[in-house]
Amino acid sequence: MPSGGAGLKVSSFGVAANKGGAPAVQRKTVVAWVALPLLIALGCAASHSEKPTATAPTPAPTPKPNIVVVLADDLEPRSSGLLPRLPALMNATGTTFTRSYVVQSLCGPSRASLLTGQYAHNHGVIYNDVPAGGFPFFIPHESSTVATWLKGAGYRTALVGKYINGYPHGAADDYVPPGWDYWYGHLSGFEDHRYYDYWTNDNHVVSQHGGTVDEYSTTVETKKAVDYINSVAGAPEPIFLYLAPEAPHTPVFYTDTHASEFRDAQCARVPSFNESNVHDKPAWVQGIPYMTPADVDHCDELEQSRLKSMRYVEEELEAVLIALQATGRMDRTFVFYTSDNGLLMGEHRAVDRKDNFYEEAIGVPLIVRGPGVPAGRSLAHPVLNIDLAPTFAELAGIPVPDTVDGRSLLPLLGASPPGLDAWRTDFLVESFADSASLGLRNAGWLYTELSSGEKELYDMAKDPYQTENLQRTADPAFIAPLHARIAALQNCKGASCSR
Repeated sequence: MPSGGAGLKVSSFGVAANKGGAPAVQRKTVVAWVALPLLIALGCAASHSEKPTATAPTPAPTPKPNIVVVLADDLEPRSSGLLPRLPALMNATGTTFTRSYVVQSLCGPSRASLLTGQYAHNHGVIYNDVPAGGFPFFIPHESSTVATWLKGAGYRTALVGKYINGYPHGAADDYVPPGWDYWYGHLSGFEDHRYYDYWTNDNHVVSQHGGTVDEYSTTVETKKAVDYINSVAGAPEPIFLYLAPEAPHTPVFYTDTHASEFRDAQCARVPSFNESNVHDKPAWVQGIPYMTPADVDHCDELEQSRLKSMRYVEEELEAVLIALQATGRMDRTFVFYTSDNGLLMGEHRAVDRKDNFYEEAIGVPLIVRGPGVPAGRSLAHPVLNIDLAPTFAELAGIPVPDTVDGRSLLPLLGASPPGLDAWRTDFLVESFADSASLGLRNAGWLYTELSSGEKELYDMAKDPYQTENLQRTADPAFIAPLHARIAALQNCKGASCSR
């Protein structure tokens, strides 16, 4: 897809159309212009001269909406905001959540949380790999995921891309988890090659991909997603499509198509970038050397590569939207664009670092478009990755299981969302890198209690980049309720996790 002005004009219920290091192989792109029709109001009744019958016909039930999830890998909001096509594809046509977070900033646990709506302390996937985590720890929970819920509600379900880290260790190589009708899963348990020379399970057919440009993983996954949408064209059932590209996870590769882009991009020179004085930070931060000019250059080059890899994700998103429109599904489809976790890119001297409590690591983009979702709107309500599963359940018209720790975002997707005080006032963040470390994030503060015994306290209103740890000088009377709240949440289950 083009990087310039080729536009996708879309409309939804009540939403006006928008106006506005790899093989050096060239790949042709195709400019696609698609004008989507405005929705005709439903339920219009024709006038009749005949007398009405005694019993009016039962109206047909409202069709359940399609649901599409695009889940990037290690993408923080700032980098996401630099993508050129995303504003037209999502921001201008949907609602952007400016305070979207994950409850553990690590791929495997976060993906398990998205699929179950649970904290890691409940679903048990506390790390990416065995013996502390990964896919084998998720197998016992696969009987109750968004896939099984939605399939049970009459949906056709499909996954294209990355599942849970370590898949399929603990199961057969061609294993397809319950609840999925169509499966094109990346076998990350075989190896960690993400863009070339990777393995996939295509509906029980296991195969290895090579290093040609046509086998670039996001390109292949785009074709698989579009082919799937086309294959169910005309089918009466709604679809749930879970797209999980590998980008922009490191090590990053891209083709010549976008090699010339983002040449001037840099890691954000925010106040915490290459922080000069980290004496008040935990030992793991103090152990990171001050970045040399060469280190800074490496950070910038990595950021450029990450952004280039995300351009293929934009193309995937656009191709899916076009396919949904061409098959008549677009006007009844909700699209969720997000990431499994954020990433430190030079903040506090750390590059390519996650599974911590800093804002850049726990923050992720979240943009939602669909029927009735106001276009071009931003909301500051704190929302979590554990909120997505109950949202999908409510969209499908099915009860949210009692095991879910999050809350549905549906009240925030309409024209009149509740006020901030009526939504969520705080939330727990977890890390199990050693043993349990816990953090509490509320509207004004971040407080953490690390397994090392170290603690952090940041005034997020005055110090959003977390440069001054106030814990040592804070009044104990101020700390006490924050500690108590963490204690109340650390083993929470169900509704008690979210207020």
